[in-house]
Amino acid sequence: MSKIKKTVEDYFKEKNKFVLFAFFVIWSLTFIAFINTIIIGDWVKIGLSFAALMFYLIPSFVSYRFKLRLPATLEITFYLFVFASLVLGEVFAFYGPFPFWDIILHLLSGFVIAGIGLSIVEIINKGEKSRLFTLLFAFCFSMTLGTMWECLEFTFDMTARTDAQKDAHVRQISTITLQRDGGNRPVRLNNIEKTDIYLQNGEVITIDEGFLDIGIMDTMKDILVNMVGATLFCIMGASYLKNSKKDTIVKKFIPIKN
Repeated sequence: MSKIKKTVEDYFKEKNKFVLFAFFVIWSLTFIAFINTIIIGDWVKIGLSFAALMFYLIPSFVSYRFKLRLPATLEITFYLFVFASLVLGEVFAFYGPFPFWDIILHLLSGFVIAGIGLSIVEIINKGEKSRLFTLLFAFCFSMTLGTMWECLEFTFDMTARTDAQKDAHVRQISTITLQRDGGNRPVRLNNIEKTDIYLQNGEVITIDEGFLDIGIMDTMKDILVNMVGATLFCIMGASYLKNSKKDTIVKKFIPIKN
């Protein structure tokens, strides 16, 4: 037991002090939000706040368990990302008044996860794989995790009746469902002014800004923005690998083996 305690103590002694400061500040703010959600009694937000508190522990666990050195920039970016997405975005509903919030987060996640993907190849293969393979893996790794996240959002929306995949107002659609002759030619509806939704109890809800899309556009936008972030990293990563891994901005997002 004392050996484990000594190892943990050594681990924290080696940690960047600014990273520890950022961790405790963000963790404390999230804990306050967690207590607030308990007082309010919103079980969905309680779960999101608690999940954020647990996610903050991931970098330390990964670094300690797999003996990796995580750049300070990467760790702080991770903490800020979790706080901005789960706490500010979901608990405090920043996604509504700030439409760019979701775009920035998915762009950043696409970039950072591609960096993690590149490091996986470098650590496992010790730089023996070609630059093309390394960059391709980094890109696919980022896109895979980004897509899995969208699947997770869809699962929560379908089971817990949340709205992680935000709705969008659409003024035009193309659909073969309205094709009366049974053909495959889409019917195009333009300049949709409003949509009436009739509930079983007789209540009518009117959508005044066209047709209410239930998450498809949000999902595809997130995946495309993730792709832009991953592509941006790969472009910068190509220069990083070509120039013998010199100290560039890319290096600040790549974990390395101790």
